[in-house]
Amino acid sequence: MKENDIKKIMEEIGNFRPTEKQTEIIEDMASNYMDKSEDEVFFEVIKMNDKMKEEMSQEEYEEMFEKLNRIRPLLNEEQSIKLNRILDILDKNK
Repeated sequence: MKENDIKKIMEEIGNFRPTEKQTEIIEDMASNYMDKSEDEVFFEVIKMNDKMKEEMSQEEYEEMFEKLNRIRPLLNEEQSIKLNRILDILDKNK
């Protein structure tokens, strides 16, 4: 990946400004999942995916996956493996 691509990704992430409600949701999720096993978290991801498919347009849903793939260069090996697992699970669940 080119340095310009990485800079663009970092700018997109840097431009993300969650609303107060989104911040509350993120904090609640972090609190709820803190003591769960990795398998329990993956199960919850599947449930959240089902809900997102119902609530999002097809374009929004696909854009979410594109964003997940764009952050891949910023992940370490362990994080990348976990992202692969999540994407595989969600792809099989479509």
